[in-house]
Amino acid sequence: MPKRISIGKIQCLEEPRIRPTVIAFLDQIRHVEDVASLEAAFSKALWDLGFREWAYQVIRTDALPDEKPLILTTFSDAWYNHYIDSGYHRIDPVIQNGPLQVAPFTWSAMSFGIEPSPEQRRLFAEAAEFGVGEGVGIPIHGARGALAVASMVSDHGATGLDRLMSTVGQDVHLLSLAFHNHARELLALGRMGRTTISLTPRERECLLWNAAGKSAWQTAQILGISERTVYFHLANVRAKMGVANVYHAVMKAIMEGMISP
Repeated sequence: MPKRISIGKIQCLEEPRIRPTVIAFLDQIRHVEDVASLEAAFSKALWDLGFREWAYQVIRTDALPDEKPLILTTFSDAWYNHYIDSGYHRIDPVIQNGPLQVAPFTWSAMSFGIEPSPEQRRLFAEAAEFGVGEGVGIPIHGARGALAVASMVSDHGATGLDRLMSTVGQDVHLLSLAFHNHARELLALGRMGRTTISLTPRERECLLWNAAGKSAWQTAQILGISERTVYFHLANVRAKMGVANVYHAVMKAIMEGMISP
């Protein structure tokens, strides 16, 4: 939870800090020129946060019945081929329900108390046989209605996975959004385009330094303004973007191509 701090008579919430792993990833992908390099950077960042395998799937509402989905993944070829050949991408509750979520979720939560179908039970059982048991899903809502889901697994088990996500969940969400933004560009799935939200130069500077891991005090020193003024500009950014905190503002700005930390 954000910590409440005081600046004079003003009460402010200290925003969650972005981990160095995330900052390094955001800086690295500015220079990637192919999907393989983007995948390698994503794998390294997720590994550093405690995840061993991942998958990224674009959700297309206009896909033809026999059209194969666009999936980038580090899961084994054996599991990927079996997943596609069995048509599991059509019944996977993570893919069916994931885009409807707004925050990261565990795969087991996707049933919402509804008894899985025989086909879905078979999917879960066979996934476990391939070493793909419990995992987490990251819903991605991109610009212009683009939808995708990123999934990842760790070796922590179900209980350990919950603890891990309570620690790095926001970081994984940010990584996934940035990956999605760059993957769309590299895969020529349509340019993300610029948001209609307009930030002032100072608001953008404050947001960029926050994305780079700087505190409000450090940003104030860099820009030669007061810490109170930094909080003022960041509050304006949150209001313009309609988000709860600056961390979410950074994610949205990166996702929509407004900033490139």
